[in-house]
Amino acid sequence: MAGKQRRKILWWLILPVLIAGILVGIGGHFGEQGQYQPVISEVGVRFGDIIVDTAAGEIRFPGRIRQNEGWVRFLVYLTSYRWLEEEAAIISPANLIDLQKAIALLDWQLWDQLWFREITGQKIEVYLKWPGGGKAEANELIQLPYHLGIGDLVFLGSPLFDPLFLARCAQTLTCLALKQGYQCPLFFLQESVEEKFTRAGGAAGYHLNPERLPPPGTRVTVIIRVPDLQGGG
Repeated sequence: MAGKQRRKILWWLILPVLIAGILVGIGGHFGEQGQYQPVISEVGVRFGDIIVDTAAGEIRFPGRIRQNEGWVRFLVYLTSYRWLEEEAAIISPANLIDLQKAIALLDWQLWDQLWFREITGQKIEVYLKWPGGGKAEANELIQLPYHLGIGDLVFLGSPLFDPLFLARCAQTLTCLALKQGYQCPLFFLQESVEEKFTRAGGAAGYHLNPERLPPPGTRVTVIIRVPDLQGGG
C-alpha cells in the first residue's frame, strides 16, 4: 500500500513537468518533421538508414536477429523506447522517427491511421531478406494461427508517448534531474505504454518460429510494401 502511495505522490509531483514535456515534444517532433530535408538517392528517398522507393510503394532498412526463439513483444524494433529493445526479435539501427517519416512519405493518411492503431483496410506486406537467398513473410516467423498487421509486427510508436520517449525525453527537466545512465526516469509509465500494445483479444506479444528465423546475429533487410501504392499512386 505504501508503494502505491509513493507512486501516486511521485506522479502528482511530476505531472506538470510531463504535460509541459508533451507540449514541447509535440511541437518539436512535428516541427523537425516539417523542416527535415531528406537526401535523394538513386534508389529513392533516404531518411537516415531507411530508404523509401515511392514508385515501388516500398520501404527498406537494415536489422539484425537478436533472438530466433521464445517470446517477444514485437518482431522488429527501431531505435526509440529503449527497454523494448530487449523484447524484440530483430533490432534495427534505424531511428523510429525516420520510419514514421518514411511511411508518411508513401501515404500520410495511411501513416496517421497506423500511428493511432486504427484499422486501415490497406494491404501492407512485411517481410525479411537475408544473405544466401533467405526470405520470409513476417507472419511466417511467429507462432500464431492468424495473421497480424504491421502495428503488431513492427514497433511504430505512439502518439501519446512519443514526445516523452523519443529524442525530446533527454531534454525535459525531469530527465535532467533524475536520469541514471542512458535511461529516462519515466520508467513508471512503462506499464501504461505496454498496455497500448496489447491486441484486441487481450494478448501481448507472441512466440517466434525458430524453424523459419535465421540464427542470432544474422544481418537482415526489413521490407515494408504497400502494393496499392506501386507506380507512385
